[in-house]
Amino acid sequence: MGAQMALRSRFDDFHRALKRGERATLEVALIDFDENFRRWSLAEEQTLLPALARLALAGRDPQRELRLEYAQIREITALLRRRLAEGLRPADLFGFANNLNVRLAAHEAGMEGVYYPAADAILLPHEREALERACPEP
Repeated sequence: MGAQMALRSRFDDFHRALKRGERATLEVALIDFDENFRRWSLAEEQTLLPALARLALAGRDPQRELRLEYAQIREITALLRRRLAEGLRPADLFGFANNLNVRLAAHEAGMEGVYYPAADAILLPHEREALERACPEP
């Protein structure tokens, strides 16, 4: 859960800068969020998803669900970065940023409410260590 809090903090930094219209700050914050989310989600795909595959979660398909969530968050973030690079004004990014916020919140809820608790009991020591190494700094 430390990773989710660190990622949320980075997203919130971006969102606050967006609301203030501070272009340079929001660009730095968005890049920071993007790089940390990509590194963390890759670690989860390589470590957490195989661990979750060892479980039977009724009514859930962690592989499909989480890969889709990762892809959506990455794509919206990449779109925001492209739009900024194209010179779009910060005020024109609110719809994309709000969409990213909703997707990120849904992802956080699923991870914290279902997947992390399920994985906690079955993660092997080397899997836990791999995730700890990839965890974003607070």
